[in-house]
Amino acid sequence: MVIMGTTTVEFMFNQLSLAQKSSTSLDSVEEDYVLNISSQNGDGNYIAATSSDFSARLFSKDTLAVAGVVKGHTDVLSDICWGKSDINLLFTSSKDKTVRCWDTRMKLTKEVQSFKGSEECVNVYTCVDINLTDQVLCAGQEVDKDGNVFLHFWDRRQTEVLGAYSESHQDDITQVKFHPTQADKLISGSTDGLVCLYDISETCEDDALSYTFNSCSTVASIGWCGDRTDQVYCTTHIDTLHVWDTIEGDDLYENTDLKEILKDKNSIDYIVDLIVGEGDKYLVLAGKHNGEMRVIELSSSDKVSSVICNLSGGHKATIRCLYWNNKDKYLVTGAEDSLLCLWSACGNKLDTATSDGLKKAKMKNRKTVSKRSHPY
Repeated sequence: MVIMGTTTVEFMFNQLSLAQKSSTSLDSVEEDYVLNISSQNGDGNYIAATSSDFSARLFSKDTLAVAGVVKGHTDVLSDICWGKSDINLLFTSSKDKTVRCWDTRMKLTKEVQSFKGSEECVNVYTCVDINLTDQVLCAGQEVDKDGNVFLHFWDRRQTEVLGAYSESHQDDITQVKFHPTQADKLISGSTDGLVCLYDISETCEDDALSYTFNSCSTVASIGWCGDRTDQVYCTTHIDTLHVWDTIEGDDLYENTDLKEILKDKNSIDYIVDLIVGEGDKYLVLAGKHNGEMRVIELSSSDKVSSVICNLSGGHKATIRCLYWNNKDKYLVTGAEDSLLCLWSACGNKLDTATSDGLKKAKMKNRKTVSKRSHPY
């Protein structure tokens, strides 16, 4: 999540054009969905993207050239994140019931650490994040056959479970996100419709749970936002949007009819994720199943929604994820067509190597574009 000025937002996004493309698969039989994108902090040069072929690929931020492939999981990767203080560390969660740590300075076919749950609660991991100090690792799970769902915590210096929360959610946990500047603050979202805020420095789950916010639908994505990063946002699988204040617990924004408001030439099929503006402005990236995208400005004061930018010509299928670089003003998107697209305000054209590589890929075009689903 990023913060930007509102006076030049529309101008800035209208400068974006397709600069680079890169494929996560050269398979001519079936495309691999791009499921998640995560970028190294600071001066790090890599973007990592997971795909439905059980791997993650590292791409150069500047050119989207493939720099390496992380292989080792035996099932689909459900989430990915970079270390906050050590940007060479990459963490992945998977349907194979493990969370793994990779060091990009070493061989990418063997993890440097592997984390599992305790014997009584070994289950599929659906999401992962690491805190500000890179010391506490957290991963969420699917609900098990007995109706239990766990948030697991590890001290990264050891692989045994440090502790677990099991009372806050009643269904699959879809995302966990640590606060970007406060190591003990964590939020989690679930298909039970709840977004929970914790202070993990407390000794038990009851004391750690600070707020429970209800989205009234299954939670798709969550994140921290606001001028002081003191707000939490949530998008849902029915494409509604919520923003809450984490100090007083107030509901700051709720939009339940974005698709209804935007019709005709500006119509959308789904929300990809949120990009946050200053003050009372929020920016949403929304899409159509044919690969078109729209940047939509929302106002919490009057809840007016307007399309400020249209992006097309990159993807041909449903967009799954995004990364926005506020410093250098570029956008990276990943989709079900197995493509990663870089949208830059510099107006760069596709370089020859990338363009030729895509032509040679000969990827199969779908006859119909699928609705968003969860392949993992």
